[in-house]
Amino acid sequence: MINNFNLEALGQYVDVIKNDATEAVAALAITANWKGGVTTEITTHPKKIGSTVVAKEFKYLIDEPKELLGNNLHPNPQDYILGGLAGCMMVGFVAGATAKGIALESVSLTIAGELDLRGFLEVSPDASIGFEELKFNFLVKGSGTQEDYDAIAQHVRKISPGYNTIANPVKITIDKGLKAIV
Repeated sequence: MINNFNLEALGQYVDVIKNDATEAVAALAITANWKGGVTTEITTHPKKIGSTVVAKEFKYLIDEPKELLGNNLHPNPQDYILGGLAGCMMVGFVAGATAKGIALESVSLTIAGELDLRGFLEVSPDASIGFEELKFNFLVKGSGTQEDYDAIAQHVRKISPGYNTIANPVKITIDKGLKAIV
């Protein structure tokens, strides 16, 4: 096994989903609960991967810096967005390197972008609200070449669900079942 990555198990799962497309569908959800001020607690729901329920529940807190009325005790929402993107891209990168037989000693991924808070705070109608550009850079030490790593990074852009969720428009709807608790 290279890079502590079980390609055989991954190959077995690929065979399963080739034979039954319903086994390839992953369903995920979270619930967010306001904890006061600008702090939110996130609870993950059990995941369903094909016909398998993964019942592990995680909880984490979201906060804001003091400049945005937070306590700066936990990552803010954009930290989690960038972290989720990086985690997804890292899995794809390591899988790609492992599939090519490249032994990795270390991989670091930096993702950076800027937000113009004038849009979020409605100070300027012309200011963008989200990130306009995200730059990412892999720093890799291993048995591959620069060309190998460049090709793997390009492939990750193609196959990463996190990358594609951010890079391509996603239909987002607000459930009409929104209810006020009185």
